[in-house]
Amino acid sequence: MPPRIHSISSEAFRGKVTMQPNTTRSVLREFKNRLLTGAAEKRLPVFGGNCRAATARERSGERGSTMILLMMMLPLFMVPLVGLAIDGTLCYIVQAKLAAAVDGAALGAGRLLGTPANTNEIAAEFLNVNFPTGYWGSRNLQPSISSTTVLATHTINVSATVDVPLLFLRVIGQDHSTVASAATATRTDSRIVLVLDRSGSMNNVDPVSGLNVFTTMQSSAKSFVGMFNPGTDELGLVIFSGGGVVAYPMNWPYNYSASGPGGPDVNFGTSPTAGTMINQINAMTAGGGTGTSEALALAYIELQKAHNRDLAQNGTDSRLNAIVLFTDGVPTTLSVNANDNTNASTNSLKSPGSTSCTYNPENSNASTHMTGWIGVPGNPPGWGTPVGLHLIPLTDTNAAHNLAYWMNHPSYDTTVSSMPTSALSGCAYLDNPNTGSHAQLNDLRQIPPYDLYGNSTTGNMYIYSSVDYNGTAYNPAQPTNGYQVGLGIWNAVDNSANTIRSMTAMGTIPAPTGSMNPIQIFTIGYTGNGGVDAGLLKRVANTQDCQPMPNVNEQIGQYFEVHSADQLNAAFIAVASEILRLSK
Repeated sequence: MPPRIHSISSEAFRGKVTMQPNTTRSVLREFKNRLLTGAAEKRLPVFGGNCRAATARERSGERGSTMILLMMMLPLFMVPLVGLAIDGTLCYIVQAKLAAAVDGAALGAGRLLGTPANTNEIAAEFLNVNFPTGYWGSRNLQPSISSTTVLATHTINVSATVDVPLLFLRVIGQDHSTVASAATATRTDSRIVLVLDRSGSMNNVDPVSGLNVFTTMQSSAKSFVGMFNPGTDELGLVIFSGGGVVAYPMNWPYNYSASGPGGPDVNFGTSPTAGTMINQINAMTAGGGTGTSEALALAYIELQKAHNRDLAQNGTDSRLNAIVLFTDGVPTTLSVNANDNTNASTNSLKSPGSTSCTYNPENSNASTHMTGWIGVPGNPPGWGTPVGLHLIPLTDTNAAHNLAYWMNHPSYDTTVSSMPTSALSGCAYLDNPNTGSHAQLNDLRQIPPYDLYGNSTTGNMYIYSSVDYNGTAYNPAQPTNGYQVGLGIWNAVDNSANTIRSMTAMGTIPAPTGSMNPIQIFTIGYTGNGGVDAGLLKRVANTQDCQPMPNVNEQIGQYFEVHSADQLNAAFIAVASEILRLSK
């Protein structure tokens, strides 16, 4: 007879089990069976069984547990995190304001580095003005300002710390946090030659803005000058039409020697709006052609003059060197020595049987140089019939003609021939370039292979010209062909810029002596007077996008293209800002 099992009431699950004595194993087996049966009826999860969805009552219990957990976490984790975020945001706001104030102090005082001004005191004033006392409750502003000068480079260092009160982190004993910022401004004394185009087209009225191009350029150039410091920076001025003139410093007659007097100096101004160089810019008038290659060569000579002078005075020279070229058109003139007797290939005159010029090296008679400029009228690439030889202003021997005369008579060189006029004795075509057929170059057998300064008129980079090249290769044996002469002029400009940037000898102009910093060239092209040759101006400046590629071993410059006169001032200011390089 099987053992009798007494029933187990529901109280058994509540700890109230009533049963008759029986074997332990039977009781446990019955208890297990009842548990499994009850679990199945109530759909409760059973060890080793399948999961099921919780009932609404059970879910309610779970939510209650989560709420309790969150309430327990709130004082332990959430409040401190929110407090940390608020305190961190406050520190960020104060630090951003402090950084802006420190940067402003460094840059503001940096503009006066190298001048007699007390830059440390000025920086402190900038800092105090731009960071108000008690900003967002901050306190204990501690600035540190120092300035140094090494050779021609001036540096100012500005740093500051300030305490920011904390709101929530005080509960852990941290009542403030200290934020800091630092900035450095450097300024290298500059040596710059400003090269300005004053050709006849500059007298035009800009079709976009209605402004006179020349007077607007003058105003913009003066703004450029005003950004540099008299007594610290060195500035010079070259202006050009058919020929170039060194307008500042004022040395007449001109000395072509790189070791001669002149060169950019620190006496160019007495204030940002006054001084000798400002006066010379005001005295300029416009007229004539565009002799870019000579203007660049003169700028190179002037930079070397200043370098040699400073080197002799100080034993060293660490100035930044730059040329800033402005033009509104394409180069049209070339200063040459038509009877250069250096060797047979440099003499550009026809043989004596084809020309009657007296001073022909083939007659063993080149005692008088036939110097002057040749040019092409009209527009590229066709151009008109080449003309010459015209007077180079700096070779003018007329005692009544001084620098002031040439500042006010830019076209006089188109009305007279080379000086001395006896140099053209016997020439059938070069003796009077202002009269009919005598304006032509029929006395020449070739386009001179070099300009007056030793820049070659040959090359093949003209294929990257924006306007001069029509697909026909350069042929120097065609001196009466305007297109060919135009390419020769183009080559001379390109080669002149290459020589300047590489700082090598340019004809009789030697390479710089001593430790002279590289020369950087900036170009500004105004397109409103018929357009400029952007391809050439980019190559002159050696820009990153010049064709076929920049020379990475030379200074990389910049080209600024201006389409209306009202943009000129911004272009000049942009170049000045690039040169100054105040912040680092």
